[in-house]
Amino acid sequence: SVLIVDDEVLSLDTLTRILDEEFDVRTATSAADAERLLEEEWVQVVISDQRMPEMTGVEFLARVRERWPEAVRMIISGYTDADDIIDGINCAGIYQFITKPWHPDQLLLIVRNACRLHRLQRENQLLALETRITASTLEQKLEAQRTRLKRNFNLERIIRTAHSPINRV
Repeated sequence: SVLIVDDEVLSLDTLTRILDEEFDVRTATSAADAERLLEEEWVQVVISDQRMPEMTGVEFLARVRERWPEAVRMIISGYTDADDIIDGINCAGIYQFITKPWHPDQLLLIVRNACRLHRLQRENQLLALETRITASTLEQKLEAQRTRLKRNFNLERIIRTAHSPINRV
């Protein structure tokens, strides 16, 4: 699912028409509306306009990063101010800075890749969790097997002298 945040309704409509065939698209005309929506729904990708009345896209996406860090964050802007781009990367952890005018096919490709990135990050988290659980379980099983073998074979009760050839073994 994709959340588009832009104070310009025409922009929201255009982006929605392009993306709604492949994605579950949600829209918000303000950062406050977007945050309310994020609290209620699970969103993979957040696309925000940089210039909005109440706060910039970077400020909004920095808040998204704090509360919903798993969401992939992108900015669309008609202005290519280097400071905005640097702030977006450093403060908001944006995945992509899309400049206007953009091409619909290019936008679709970027959003597809963002969804792919989100999926891979989730799979990676699950694999890391499974690895931690599996390692702990294997250690417990191995220790139980060692205890059983010691008990079955009573190897600690073998009597030998200090110079016995079996000491090397």
